[in-house]
Amino acid sequence: MSIAPHLRAGIAVFATFALSLTPWHHGGGNAFDPLEATRAVMPAPHTFELRDEADAALAQWALTQFERAGLALPPLVLAFHDDKEQCGGHSGYFRSGTPARVDICGFNWNRFIIGAKKTILHELGHAWAYTLTEEARQRFVDHRGLTTWGDDRSPWEEQGSEQTAEIIAWALLDQEPRMSSIPDSHPLALARAYSQLTGTMPVLRVLEVLHGA
Repeated sequence: MSIAPHLRAGIAVFATFALSLTPWHHGGGNAFDPLEATRAVMPAPHTFELRDEADAALAQWALTQFERAGLALPPLVLAFHDDKEQCGGHSGYFRSGTPARVDICGFNWNRFIIGAKKTILHELGHAWAYTLTEEARQRFVDHRGLTTWGDDRSPWEEQGSEQTAEIIAWALLDQEPRMSSIPDSHPLALARAYSQLTGTMPVLRVLEVLHGA
């Protein structure tokens, strides 16, 4: 989901780094150090609010997926919460601004289930799309036969911004997702839309596209 610019005060864990991507190892008997964990998450000036090792691992995995795909994200706050209050009752929420903000809510056990991975990729997809020009957004809207990029008066699944986030999540997942959430979700149509957005092919979905062609 996305809304107008807004940033929440009262940050529990707040640390910004611009360091190289290095392996993170958590000592078996050591207490979790969220500041140490953020050092391994991403070589960019992002800010993290992490609860534990699972948050750090999921954040690192998701941001690495974007890095490998060559999709540059703007500086953002990436925060994790036990309940869904900060996400407006949803599992994830994107807020535009400087920096942009992504909140991930309610995943408190195995955060490497497909739902958690798809949620964080979707919300980071909004952050990536935040950098697109108006012309690029309109080209995508025209390509998908839509009428709006982000007018909330239109159904969620018919907004270009939401389709973009879903298609980015589909392309970057490292397991086969179900894509009944938006219309025209045949793998070939999704691959063409991803290519139109990014100028590249969704390499993790090549077999899926070929089998569905």
